[in-house]
Amino acid sequence: MKWALAQLYKYNDKPFKFSAEYDFKDNIANIDDILDISIVTVEGVGQHVYEDRYKFDMHIKTKMVLEDAVTLDPIDFPIDIHVTEIFDVVDDGEVNVIQGTTIDLEPVIWEIVYLEKPMRITKHVD
Repeated sequence: MKWALAQLYKYNDKPFKFSAEYDFKDNIANIDDILDISIVTVEGVGQHVYEDRYKFDMHIKTKMVLEDAVTLDPIDFPIDIHVTEIFDVVDDGEVNVIQGTTIDLEPVIWEIVYLEKPMRITKHVD
């Protein structure tokens, strides 16, 4: 999802719902241990907090297929997380900085999903 700040002003500080789907297959093309990724679904609520600060509460779901660190077999790795991201024009070190006049969630969502990937994964054999 991408919004112009002018679009967000029309909500008059009231929360608004959104949903989106992202295909990050191109993002994994050069990542050896991610074999596949399903469509990433995002549902959430955005809200203008104050001045140029916006809050997005998101529920992100997808499934990565990762490579077993020992056998190299594929392993399904589901991701189902709730996150809150803050956007602002002022960089206080804890926010996503708004570049220009738009807020684009796609790169932020990719970063969140990618950071969920474990450094190393193996199948548990009982």
